[in-house]
Amino acid sequence: MNNLVGIFLLLCIGGSGFSQISFNSSDAGIFQKFGTPQAAIGKNSSDLSLKNLGKLSLLGPLNRKDLKALTKQTQLEILLLNSNGLTQLPEAPFTSPQLLVFSTKNNSLKSLPLPLIQSSSLEIIELDNVALDSIPSSTLLPNLELLRIVKNAADSLVFPDSLPEMPSLRSIEFFQVPLTRFPEFIVRCPNLERIVLNGCRLDSIPERISSLAKLHTLDVENNALKKLPHALGFMPNLRSLNVSANQLTSFPERLMYAPNLEELKVKNNPLPSEDFEILRIIGRATKTFVD
Repeated sequence: MNNLVGIFLLLCIGGSGFSQISFNSSDAGIFQKFGTPQAAIGKNSSDLSLKNLGKLSLLGPLNRKDLKALTKQTQLEILLLNSNGLTQLPEAPFTSPQLLVFSTKNNSLKSLPLPLIQSSSLEIIELDNVALDSIPSSTLLPNLELLRIVKNAADSLVFPDSLPEMPSLRSIEFFQVPLTRFPEFIVRCPNLERIVLNGCRLDSIPERISSLAKLHTLDVENNALKKLPHALGFMPNLRSLNVSANQLTSFPERLMYAPNLEELKVKNNPLPSEDFEILRIIGRATKTFVD
């Protein structure tokens, strides 16, 4: 499931939002697939001299002059930053009223600017190889659909219990993001369809996850889970469950009868061999693929 190398397609993009929310800034054609084609494109720091850029991708170190020019770009729709030597971000670009996508890669950011975490326009945030230790409780992202964090270098990333729900969030993807516990805000995002918490040091999943009636994919591979909530077996739209590489010694049989479960990945757990065989038998009976 942790395949961030391939090209993710963006389909059916309209002015009011996305019907599909897959996005990866490593896609070389992202500017052509995303956003308004008429928007001016900047692909290196020399383009910062252009006014009113709609799309901007900056690869490599930025000097003080570059950063000053970046603060003048306040009409951006897409901002991609990669290996720029940044530990903090200027606020100005995130005041853009039409900013839809922000991605940063290989910048050791220790915090996020207020206009970013309180943007009413942002629909996609991708943070790759950052160094955040917490997400502020003042975060307010009413239109965010996809939140992806990959390789957070801090010892742990804390999501405060008071963090407001994100009503438009449909996909949350954390890869190698050490967490102190399952983020409480997740179970308060009613439109979540996909949760990936891969390599996050989780030791439990709350029963309250069953409140996410639209959830169809749950991937919690490579954690420290010793048991699973029975409530998963009652989730009406759950189709894919990946609990591989955990510490499960038992498996709730009821989960195998979840109404629409199609795929179960359970390998690399200390389950007794007879239990694993029972899962395979039930899987054949319920037409669920068991790996």
